[in-house]
Amino acid sequence: MYPFDPHTYLFITEHDREQRLLRSERHRLSAAQKRLRRDELRVQRAWDELTASLADVSASERRVLELAQS
Repeated sequence: MYPFDPHTYLFITEHDREQRLLRSERHRLSAAQKRLRRDELRVQRAWDELTASLADVSASERRVLELAQS
């Protein structure tokens, strides 16, 4: 399928190539955003676990100090 005007044909092929590149970039961006959201959730869970663990350690230290002072 070659239009009569070569410039039109070249324009169309260049436009098609740019559209494919744009779709590819959008796909990569979408995948990166999904990974980022997943990683953010992992970090949030790890932070929550760390906070809970530190609270447990702090409570344990208080109990030890209370027992030592008794």
